Amino acid sequence: MRVLTYNIHGWRTMAGLPNLDAVAQVIAATGADLVGLNEVFYPRVVEGAGEAALEALAARLGMDWVFGPCLRWPAQDSLPADAYGNALLSRWPILASAAHHLTPVPGKEQRGLLEARIALPTGSPFTAYVTHLDHTDEEARLVQLRALRTWTVRDRNRPHLIMGDFNAIASRDFATRVAAPAQPAHLSETSNVEAPNARQGHEDDFKVIAQMEKAGYIDAYGRVGAPGSGSFCGPGFPPYRIDYIFLSESLAPALTAAQIWQEPPGEEASDHRPVLAEFDLSRLG
Repeated sequence: MRVLTYNIHGWRTMAGLPNLDAVAQVIAATGADLVGLNEVFYPRVVEGAGEAALEALAARLGMDWVFGPCLRWPAQDSLPADAYGNALLSRWPILASAAHHLTPVPGKEQRGLLEARIALPTGSPFTAYVTHLDHTDEEARLVQLRALRTWTVRDRNRPHLIMGDFNAIASRDFATRVAAPAQPAHLSETSNVEAPNARQGHEDDFKVIAQMEKAGYIDAYGRVGAPGSGSFCGPGFPPYRIDYIFLSESLAPALTAAQIWQEPPGEEASDHRPVLAEFDLSRLG
């Protein structure tokens, strides 16, 4: 099983051009069976597709899909034309799904958690979660993480994974915490975008990933990936790893490889590079 998490930047490149074709090419090249997507607008139609971009992407890849909106609206209303949220693509049938709203944080964007139950070719059902945490403040991310875990704890005794753009950094990605460079301004309200090297890594920068690991989750790339690569590739900053695939402890024996998918510099489909993890499900018995 090959799993990919990918923030697609709202169907546009860093230059603001439509990226549906490029995103489809990247996903196809990875050979992913499950794909978690962040920054998805649905049912937005973009250049190069006569239907909603998410539906067009799934059709091109021959995959099932489900969308989880983050914003709330009256139950009697239909989905807004530009609803925003997370999505999942699957090579295998999606049996059921639910979109959960994470705890609102005053002054912050509403965030969500997409839950999907998938029928694996082994015959076993499998749960994948897709999320996208706040992009400005670690404390807001911690509030959202606590809400997220109230849903994922139901699968604590079953193999499952949680993937997405956590907008958080891990201390292991730096030789020492004091050597951790400043985060881009969109990751921390206290970062100084005009002097990106002025703010050094601080204990408070690493809380979210530490809490995930304290809860028993394993960072796939942190466990078996080659150090030194970053998933966020926005202009003006060195690459940062803020996109993660977290595994339950029961899924960990199946993990065989993980990498940050590299596109030619300057030709990235998004301001994020996708993260790919590979699993040998026969190891689960």
